[in-house]
Amino acid sequence: MKKIFYIIVTLLIGIAGSSQAQEVGVLDEVIAVVGENIVLKSDLDRSYYQMRLQYPSYDGDLKCELLDQILTQKLLLYKADVDSLVVPEEQVEYEIDRRIQYYAAQAGGEKSLEKYLGMSLVEYKAQMRKKMTDELQIQKAQDVVLADIKVSPTEVREFFQEIPFDSLPEFESEVELAQILLKPKPSAAAEAYAKQTAEKLRLEIMAGTRDFCLAAAIFSDDQGSKSDCGNLGDFKRGQMVPEFEAAVFKLKKDSISKVVKSQFGYHIIQLIERKGEIANARHILIRPKVLDTDKQLTINKLKVIKGQIENGEAKWCDAVVEHSEDEMTSANCGFYTDPNVGSTKIEVTALPSDVGLRASKLKAGDISIPHAVAQMDGSTAFRILYLKSETPPHKASLSKDYQKLAVYALEKKKQDTLNEWSETFRESVYVWIDDKYMVCPTMKDWVSKNK
Repeated sequence: MKKIFYIIVTLLIGIAGSSQAQEVGVLDEVIAVVGENIVLKSDLDRSYYQMRLQYPSYDGDLKCELLDQILTQKLLLYKADVDSLVVPEEQVEYEIDRRIQYYAAQAGGEKSLEKYLGMSLVEYKAQMRKKMTDELQIQKAQDVVLADIKVSPTEVREFFQEIPFDSLPEFESEVELAQILLKPKPSAAAEAYAKQTAEKLRLEIMAGTRDFCLAAAIFSDDQGSKSDCGNLGDFKRGQMVPEFEAAVFKLKKDSISKVVKSQFGYHIIQLIERKGEIANARHILIRPKVLDTDKQLTINKLKVIKGQIENGEAKWCDAVVEHSEDEMTSANCGFYTDPNVGSTKIEVTALPSDVGLRASKLKAGDISIPHAVAQMDGSTAFRILYLKSETPPHKASLSKDYQKLAVYALEKKKQDTLNEWSETFRESVYVWIDDKYMVCPTMKDWVSKNK
């Protein structure tokens, strides 16, 4: 089991220092040097702190193992510099923006994130740029070292056979579960009323008889921005739906758009500021109201689809392709997938809690009755679930868990390849490690050929 844990650690650690977890309260110092790249004590402490939280019962020498991996990351960074593996500035900016979007969503918006960070997002981006560049260069160098590494069925079988029976991982209950999700459509009358409401608000704002900020607070259906005068913060091209984006980038500073229709409803947009391809805007969203009768029509449609599949008049996958409106699952016959393996067999504990609860009430081959699903934008959708199979908790086996074992075997082969490369490449690279860390068994291998 320790071997498999080591592989998982390799997947999770990434580059030391790239995570923005809270700093460990220690005085910083240089504890190692690889080429021209230093390792700070805070690099190691931060990684150790995070991994100890995730694996509190791990019985190996976690700090020594993490230091070994951080040194390998620094060696890859040195290779990237030597081989001139350049990362485009656009890619760095994209990755920083993508992570900020994720962090902001977790924090409850960009303003909340800035409050948590104790700095503006502009300052945060500047602080992150060097770390992100290093991280992407390391990944690029690692991709070169591990190019074309694959595992054969024989190698997967050998990997499995090397694991002692009492060390085989225990897998939780797994299911193959799929969904068909439909979103109720507002009536033509509701569409017309929403558009008229938006047009009227816009005219009042343009005439100066209604304040944009107050109108957003009272009327906007965008729950994430209405309490902040409709502010959306900075965004780049490609981050908003096309109709909204096209309107924003045509506006002049402080000007207000005509009413813009998108998949979310009707928008009144004001451009606050634009710097090149980055815009800062606010909006008021008027969403056509979905009535109970619209919801019932959706439920009835799902009942018909369910009946057609159960009667053999339609196949599940064909019905998903024709009807389902969930972008995450519709391309895969509606099945939830394990993001780490890509398998349609997924642990029940990895499913959203409401989905797992409903799945627990189904038998293999069952299709659930239609039920409501809350959407991230505050709307309600409806779905049916199909339980194809269920696997009870069990020890790992080749027959049941081949895809997972193949991933573990591949990661082990990559790690072995990386270790072999590291042992050879570092012979010609200057390496210094603080004596306090020479108690770690592998540290002698790092410096023995550099003296």
